[in-house]
Amino acid sequence: MLLLNTHTVTTDTNHLSDRAYTISDILNKSPETKFGETVKILAKNNQAEAVQNIKKGATFSRTMTAKKMTITVPNYEKAVLKNYIQVTSQRSSTLFETVVVIIFAGLIYVIGLGQFYLANKKRLTFEADTIAKIKNIRRSPLTQSYLISEDDNKITTELNHLGETIQHQAESSTPAKKNLYAFIEFFEFPIFIYDLKGTIRRSNASFQNEFMATKNLDIFSPYSDVLQFLVNKMLKPTRQEQTFYFEKINAYYAVTVQPIEALERRLMVTMIDVTAYKVTTRAHNDFIANVSHDLKTPLAAIAGFADILANDSAKLPPEKITGFAKHIVKETKRLSSLVTDTLEMTRQPIHLKKKKLNLTALTRDVLENFKLAIQDKALHVTTQFDEVNVKSNDKHLYAVLKNLIENAIHYTPTGGKIYICVTKIAGKATFSISDNGPGLTEIEKTRIFERFYRADQTRDADGTGLGLAIVKKNLTELDGQIDVVSIVGKGTTFTVTL
Repeated sequence: MLLLNTHTVTTDTNHLSDRAYTISDILNKSPETKFGETVKILAKNNQAEAVQNIKKGATFSRTMTAKKMTITVPNYEKAVLKNYIQVTSQRSSTLFETVVVIIFAGLIYVIGLGQFYLANKKRLTFEADTIAKIKNIRRSPLTQSYLISEDDNKITTELNHLGETIQHQAESSTPAKKNLYAFIEFFEFPIFIYDLKGTIRRSNASFQNEFMATKNLDIFSPYSDVLQFLVNKMLKPTRQEQTFYFEKINAYYAVTVQPIEALERRLMVTMIDVTAYKVTTRAHNDFIANVSHDLKTPLAAIAGFADILANDSAKLPPEKITGFAKHIVKETKRLSSLVTDTLEMTRQPIHLKKKKLNLTALTRDVLENFKLAIQDKALHVTTQFDEVNVKSNDKHLYAVLKNLIENAIHYTPTGGKIYICVTKIAGKATFSISDNGPGLTEIEKTRIFERFYRADQTRDADGTGLGLAIVKKNLTELDGQIDVVSIVGKGTTFTVTL
């Protein structure tokens, strides 16, 4: 008896919910259609308990009494919640069905009258056929033929109407689905389609390669902000775009959710990799901030010394005035270098004119310009120069050599050693410079070619912080390369190959 009652409740629920969804489709197509007292239209802001249950995530809401059952379902139009449909119906009598089955079974068994047997057989066949048709409609709405009966039977009428509605929807949406599903495979960025229950209906190869071939939005569980964004769109299916950082794959994606008009209760998600844009934007902002900071430092020093000389020069001894003037000259040169280097870094790549250059002679010229700086620090410079010619751009190559030699002088301690070599290795011109300075850690080695990066921020901040960045940029435009070998506490060697 309990099993029969449970089955009856399930049957009543399925029947009534199907009827509610059918009414929803009819109203969306013909809003002026009127229904009896058993059907109510609830506004989407209705505070009824049934509506609140659906807002909390239920597919539909069901309430029952001993004699009646009420089903409430959401009504969507073009993937946007319009209102709620509430349908009430009399419940099936479990006791009555049991008694009828027992009486007819007893009559068939005891009396065995052929005519009565045939009549009951027809009824049982009709019920079985009805149930079978309902199950078939659920399994495959496109391949089933529906009941055509002349009987004025409510079940038959509702079933026929339901079947026709489902078939119409399925036939109209299936081509759209196939076309859309085939369409998304053409794109090389991740795309997937999910429904209002959180099930991923289809995803393209790019999504599956980057994430996983899955049917559940739980794939985004490690990214709670992304998952929350997708869930919110299930509750409010409107177009929205937001950029998220996916830590596990170290990438930024611009995620766009778009309701699909051709397929109700479906949303398409496109994921555009904007990592390069984000990195470039961040580098640009850092560059502007660093330039602004480094411009302020020498300007502040110049302004300070100039103010003292302008207002208090009469009270200062000559040596003080001379010292302040030297500071102004020093900061002016630093400011000039910063402006020059900044312009060099922001210069757009152009087609370089290359000519035959003597790399050895060019290295000697650059080294000669640092003669005083080398003497001031009492550095021991050893050279090994072979006669090497190379086809290159003289200005770009001069800047490379200048910045590398200046860098070695800057970081080599007083009385330290520098070794410079110009030679050919495997047919390629090679310039290398070694120092016995503090050396670089592995992390520092990966960052030394960044703009304004200094390996040791506590060290004297002379220089613009752009020297090695210019070296890297120029060598890229010269089709050359640079390698770094360094041991902390021992020194560093830069090797340029052209």
